[in-house]
Amino acid sequence: MQTLKEFDIDSRRDKEHTSVWVDDEKNAAVGVSSARWINTYGFAVNVDVELKEEGRGVDKRVIVPCGIEGRGVTLLRRVSEERTGGSGGVCPTVEEVGKVVVRCFGEVFGVDMVHGDEIQSR
Repeated sequence: MQTLKEFDIDSRRDKEHTSVWVDDEKNAAVGVSSARWINTYGFAVNVDVELKEEGRGVDKRVIVPCGIEGRGVTLLRRVSEERTGGSGGVCPTVEEVGKVVVRCFGEVFGVDMVHGDEIQSR
């Protein structure tokens, strides 16, 4: 939520479902799984991908976010375009969003974030 706020996008939690929501559409998620003594985890922020009703790209009608019927997904690009009337909305790159995610993660969890190259040089 802090990451989206950095790009002037208001988001919220949902009382029933996990994830980060912009209006009634999912924009970011955290996933955790545990099976056979192995834990996996990850998170995603939807930045910019083709989500088309028809034609090439991912058909957004087949995406059911976390199995939640009746809810959709959205992108930073789409929200930026909608807020500027389709013109002037500049979508940040995945790299730009990634840098903000890393900084916000460090702030939320109170840890110093170090780039992988810095770790290898120690």
